[in-house]
Amino acid sequence: MSPAVVLRSKFVTPRSSTFNDYINYMDREDAKQHVQMDVLSDKENDFDVFYQFMDYMDDEEKQGELFTSSKDRLNTKEKQTVKEQFQLAQQNESPMWQDVLSFDNEWLRKQGLYNADTHAVDETKMRNVVRETMQTMLQAEGMQQSAIWTASLHYNTDNIHVHVATIEPHPTRERMNVLDKESNTWHEEYRAKRKPKTLDKMKSKVANVILDRAHERNKVDELLRGTIRHKKENNISLSSFRKTETLFKEAMNQLPEDRKQWRYGYQSINEARPYIDEITEIYLEQFHPEEFQALKTKLDEEVDVMKEMYGEGSDYQQYKNTKLDDLKKRMGNAILTEMRAVDKEERVSDFKQKIAIRQFHALEKENQQSFFQRYNGKVNPSLHVSVIRLKQAMRKTFHDFKRERHMDEFDRMVEKD
Repeated sequence: MSPAVVLRSKFVTPRSSTFNDYINYMDREDAKQHVQMDVLSDKENDFDVFYQFMDYMDDEEKQGELFTSSKDRLNTKEKQTVKEQFQLAQQNESPMWQDVLSFDNEWLRKQGLYNADTHAVDETKMRNVVRETMQTMLQAEGMQQSAIWTASLHYNTDNIHVHVATIEPHPTRERMNVLDKESNTWHEEYRAKRKPKTLDKMKSKVANVILDRAHERNKVDELLRGTIRHKKENNISLSSFRKTETLFKEAMNQLPEDRKQWRYGYQSINEARPYIDEITEIYLEQFHPEEFQALKTKLDEEVDVMKEMYGEGSDYQQYKNTKLDDLKKRMGNAILTEMRAVDKEERVSDFKQKIAIRQFHALEKENQQSFFQRYNGKVNPSLHVSVIRLKQAMRKTFHDFKRERHMDEFDRMVEKD
């Protein structure tokens, strides 16, 4: 299956002839070449004709206009201003980033953005797609305040394309040493390579803006939250449930002594995590079989959408995997919250038992002293010692109570997560 959306990206250095050609052709109106470009190819030369895409902006066949983040169409003066910004960027040694978004026309038609009979594209929506995508890129790369870009939409080829060029008139990126292979000499350049996650975010933004799957994904999130909320509202005890009781105890035995580390994402609970995951599976199968099946169905629907959009070679399963991991994390923390409650109850029980033993021994000693007082027929001057020791035991009780209260506050913080 061919992807419905392809993003190809490259950068050129200010010393490149392509940078000069782009500036020279930015406001050229006489050339009407219909450049063919294979956006699926890995050949770098496919981008050598990048600058010629601006030739489409005034084509009599109604090709897309040159536009920017704030302008749908540039007049002659505005084009000159943008051209000067690109020239300044080249003088200041800024790289030029080149992005090509290519769309499958039939897929755009199904999304209501393309009319195959009139060959018309919803340019307003497409410009919005580009603007939000570029805003995502600039934010991810920390260039919101320093970069500008220009783009053009054209659709007289087999696939509708949007071409974007981005520069920093006053570069902000760090500088690095680069080896010139032709001259075998080193020189400094601004770092131009963007993070792989940035390109992933750009593709995701295209999908989110065009498909508008917010309603469907809200249903997924509601199913996720519902399973956790059901456990809390119905006070389901997995520590005493027959199918999870043994796993619950085994998991607690593997947890670290520091209760503040009892969080699903912490490495310190690695030994206990397999038991917690198994408890989660049993809980979902026992208490939420229909909801869990509905969740998997919704996730599979999203996978199909992503597969159609990005193609077989893409990581179209990522959304589903991320959501299932999120479910395991949420359920894991809910189980760990119950484990802290069980642990606290056991410690409180032990604490009360110790207090009772202390009080018993104190009273026993006091009774012994009273017996010897009566037997010897005199008052024991050390009676106040027993009172002091009893007070010490009660003070320890108070400190233990404060420690338990701090654990309560921590539990409330976790439950709000």
